[in-house]
Amino acid sequence: MTTKRIKIEKKNNPINIPPGNFYENCVVADDACKKIDFLILVIETLQINATDSIFLIAKKMGLSDDYSCRVNFWKIRCSNPMRNSYTLSSLSKDQIDSLVELISSMSENLYPLIRQLLSTKEPESINKERWFLFSSRLKSLIRERMNLQRKYITSLLDNDNNEFFRELLVILSLSCGPGGVSRLKASLYHQS
Repeated sequence: MTTKRIKIEKKNNPINIPPGNFYENCVVADDACKKIDFLILVIETLQINATDSIFLIAKKMGLSDDYSCRVNFWKIRCSNPMRNSYTLSSLSKDQIDSLVELISSMSENLYPLIRQLLSTKEPESINKERWFLFSSRLKSLIRERMNLQRKYITSLLDNDNNEFFRELLVILSLSCGPGGVSRLKASLYHQS
């Protein structure tokens, strides 16, 4: 009976982390709100009706009312200080956990597109064209939603290197699959 229990726990926990609260001695990183908002922005870049898909996934997961209407979801995302209009509130751990689950689930669905963008085996001309389409759409969303007075935002828009966009795509690709939620959550916390 004991061996069966261990096998089941290993199957559900592929990276062999002991069950319980993994983040007891950790605190949310200062840039977690910004990182979450930009990850959702990348998801919106890759999928046209991403917000509606997020609401459907949240309903399937049984998440709170924060993910049932656009206004509540917008209020959560306005904790990013880089936005045009933002609130001085920060995200609670429950909100971060639910957003991490949603982002991980969405990135699982978008993984083929993410992989194409990050692929180095494609011909360079096709890869450049994909990056141009992706980065131009993402930059237009940034112009629309972020505060252009911020130096950080203007540097993102002026930079043609796209390193930050590539970093966000790598984070999304690592948040797919078994253990993806834990990996994404670990990137948003730091040890206190």
